[in-house]
Amino acid sequence: MVPARQRAVAGRFLDRIAAARMRRRRDDRVGAVLRVVGQTAAGRRREALTFAESLATDPAAAVGLSFALARAALAVDAVDVAERIVDAVAGRDGADSPTALAVRADRALRTGRYSDAASLARRALEHGGGGRAHAILDRAESELRVLAPGWRPSIDARAPRSPIDVVPGRVLHLLTNSLPYRQAGYTVRAQSIARSQVAAGLDPHMATRAGFPMSEGVGRAPREERVDGIPYHRLATNLEPAAGPDRVATETANALTRLAAELRPAVLHPASNFINAQAALAVGERLGIPVVYEVRGFLEETWASRRARTGGDTTDDAARDRTSDADRYAGGKAAETAVMLAARAVVTLSETMRVDIVARGCDPERVVVVPNAVDIDRFTPRPRDAALAASLGIEPGETVLGYVSTFTGYEGIRYLIEAAAILRERGRAVRVLLVGDGEERPALEAEARRLGVADRTVVFTGRVPHDTVNAYYSVIDVFVVPRTNDRVSQLVTPLKPYEAMALERPIVVSGVAALREIVTDGETGLTFKPEDARDLANVVEPLLDDPARRATLGRAAREWVAANRTWRQNGRRYRELYERLGVPMPVS
Repeated sequence: MVPARQRAVAGRFLDRIAAARMRRRRDDRVGAVLRVVGQTAAGRRREALTFAESLATDPAAAVGLSFALARAALAVDAVDVAERIVDAVAGRDGADSPTALAVRADRALRTGRYSDAASLARRALEHGGGGRAHAILDRAESELRVLAPGWRPSIDARAPRSPIDVVPGRVLHLLTNSLPYRQAGYTVRAQSIARSQVAAGLDPHMATRAGFPMSEGVGRAPREERVDGIPYHRLATNLEPAAGPDRVATETANALTRLAAELRPAVLHPASNFINAQAALAVGERLGIPVVYEVRGFLEETWASRRARTGGDTTDDAARDRTSDADRYAGGKAAETAVMLAARAVVTLSETMRVDIVARGCDPERVVVVPNAVDIDRFTPRPRDAALAASLGIEPGETVLGYVSTFTGYEGIRYLIEAAAILRERGRAVRVLLVGDGEERPALEAEARRLGVADRTVVFTGRVPHDTVNAYYSVIDVFVVPRTNDRVSQLVTPLKPYEAMALERPIVVSGVAALREIVTDGETGLTFKPEDARDLANVVEPLLDDPARRATLGRAAREWVAANRTWRQNGRRYRELYERLGVPMPVS
């Protein structure tokens, strides 16, 4: 994954190339597409899309140029813009021209409407369309296969088949991605689970699904490696990143079968999403190994949130509702539910998530909460790292609000930036430290510039190594979790607040259900109205001049996580679950 800062630099470079080409010829197709992609990467999305739509819908514009700009809009997730371009151009080129049908099929594919995409691609082929229509049809059919409830990948007849003599206490986890090639809450949790299971007397092995880490641009990863003593196995690493999900699942299942026959695990433990569970269930059925499925998020909700916030021109309820009947949403939810029901047990992160899973028909006795947690001995309070603060331009005595996260729309970071601008308008000296990277970073930097807080108020660090993150936490005086009101935010608890609490950082969170499980307002932290920057500013402002109050909240936060959210406790929870399922355990 290319860091957002590098994407922005590349975007500005592409924009300069585009400008040079279009000075010579305004209708230069390559230059026009480069301008849209480059400006979007550089954080100038609105400008790029206004340019694309105005040029593409000009009656004098060549049809080929207009359709190229429609595809460019699709490439940057501006589906509404692409739709308006196609509708305008179809009047000139014909609604059933192969190009118009192929672009509409592409639009349907990118908005998760796979059945529509397949139908439109077939029509494009019937009208003489070529390679792009074939590619869209293949991808749509692949997506639809894995969404069918009960679907399982096929395993080669020559692969091991009979039940195996398992090693007591050995757990084989299946992950989408992992450390050291991908650093995120998902991968940090996986590593923490493994360490907690070792401490509980278990023998965890971690496997990553087919195509990883090539999907991260790493082409020569070892088939087996250790990360802080934990063994990681790479399955079918040479699978091309563009492979469809049915092939990913099939390659994963075949490689996992061979690995399981070699390691002889007592339990298979796939983590989100359903493709991992489908592969693990196929292997478990073949080798007679029980499967525990770990639901770490509702990825259909994550997708719906992202589509509503980036897929069009609006983020209102109507925009969110447009995703509810898409195959990727409705089919994804059905596929997730099917693997939950098929697993021997389901693990999830919070009570809000457990309630949702039980409502899908899962036996409450089979759904266990193993929450996000911290290593309380590793995350210990420390004074501000003065050298790091100075390197970030933060002066001694300045009060710093901060957040550590992957920058996605539902994290709501723009509301923290807006709150900083409000506080500055009130004459309050405040800094904001944003640690991390992600797809939203260019837009957030543009928002900071628009609000006049990009000079020295808001600091973007980019992604930092996980083993240095404690130093960044030490610079933050108030840790703010500004998650939006999206359904995914209501359901799923993030990992970072637990780390901040263990470090005695006072935390302020948006009042969504998942975060209210963590924070008791006024005792272990403070809450504010989701998506309300002014309320966030009002809640934070009294803390700016009250270090004693900050310290009281921070101490209460650490006491709570020490009592309720440690990985040592979680290791025991996993072992108790496996024992309850009758999984053979090592003799103590």
